[in-house]
Amino acid sequence: MTAPAPLHDLPAAAALPAPIEIVVGVYLRALREANGRSLADAALWAQVSVSTISRLERAENSLSPHTLESLLHYYGVPEREIEYLQSRLPRAKPGTRHVTTRSSRVRKPSGDGDLFQRGRWDKWVDVAGGAAVARYAAVARAASETVYYTLFRIPTGYRTPAYREAINAPESCPHPDEPAEAPSWLEHVRHSRPPRRVLLLDETVLRRPVAGPEAMAGQLRHLLDLMDGRDSPGPVSIRVLPCDRPSEVIQFAGGEVGAFTVHGNRLIAGMHTAPWYETGSAYAHTLHEALQRAVEEAAGEEDSYALITSALFRAGAHHLAGDGSALAGSRRSSVVGCLARRRVLGEPRGVRP
Repeated sequence: MTAPAPLHDLPAAAALPAPIEIVVGVYLRALREANGRSLADAALWAQVSVSTISRLERAENSLSPHTLESLLHYYGVPEREIEYLQSRLPRAKPGTRHVTTRSSRVRKPSGDGDLFQRGRWDKWVDVAGGAAVARYAAVARAASETVYYTLFRIPTGYRTPAYREAINAPESCPHPDEPAEAPSWLEHVRHSRPPRRVLLLDETVLRRPVAGPEAMAGQLRHLLDLMDGRDSPGPVSIRVLPCDRPSEVIQFAGGEVGAFTVHGNRLIAGMHTAPWYETGSAYAHTLHEALQRAVEEAAGEEDSYALITSALFRAGAHHLAGDGSALAGSRRSSVVGCLARRRVLGEPRGVRP
C-alpha cells in the first residue's frame, strides 16, 4: 500500500469564501434535492440565474441575505433558522443587508506571533443545535478529500451502529458529532465520485472500551474491513499515531480536527461544544500543515493495521480472533495477525512468522 499523496495547498486567502458560505452551500444543495427541485426551479423562485444557484451551492458566489431567505423559505426551513443563518452571513456593517465582496475580505499576511489573529469572517461556530450537527455531518459527506485527526473517538462515517449508539449517548458524549435523528435532507448529500479519506487515529482511541468489549471488537473489525477495501464507498487510509509519537495537532486543535475539501475549497473544521469551521487564517494554515506532518509521522499502513489488530485482541475478541477468523479474507491476515499477537504477547519482534 503506497503512502497517501500530500494534501493540496490551501488556495490563496483572497480566493477563499467564508466558512459559512461553504457550509450553507452544501446545505442549500441538499435541501433543493430533498425537495425534488431543479436548479431552474430554484432560480425561478429566487429570481436569479441558474448559474447563480449553482455557484452559490458550490460557494463560488457570495450569498446575499435576501437570496438565502428566499431559497430557505422555498425549501420549507423554519423562520427561526432562516433568521439565524442570515445573521451570520458576512456583512459590510452590522445590521445591514449588504454582504461584503470577497475582494474586500482579503486577509492581511500574518507574521510571526499572529497565530490566533484572524479576519472577521475567517471562523464560524455553528450554534444551531441539532441543525448545526447535521450540517457538520453534511460537510463530511460532501467532501471530496478528508484528512481527519482524533484523540477522543472514532468519527462519523467510520462507525458501526453499536459504537455510534454508545458514543453519542448523553452519558458518554454531551456534544455528539452526528444528529440523533438524521433529517431527510442529509440523505441527499452525496459525492460525484468516491471521496479520498485519510483517518488519523491516536492510539488511545483504540484502547478506549466504548460500549463494552464485544461492541468495541466489532468496531475494530470494521476499521480493518475498511482498510481491506470492504464496507467503504471509496479509498480510505486509516493511520494510527502511536502514543510515543505525539502530534502537534493535539497542541493546536485540542484533539479533534479535520481538513475537508468541498468543491475545491479547503475547510478546517472540528467539533467541541458546537461545530466550528475556519479558512484563510494563520491558525487554519497552521492546522493544515500540522495535519500534513501528522500523516507523515503516523505509523504506516501495515503497522497501523497491526496496531488495530492488537487492540482487537485486547478488547477481548479472542473468541473471534484466536484462530485468525477475525482476519479471514484479509490480504494481510497471516503477517499482520502474527505481528499483532507479538505486540499483545510481548514476543520479540525480530522473530519472523
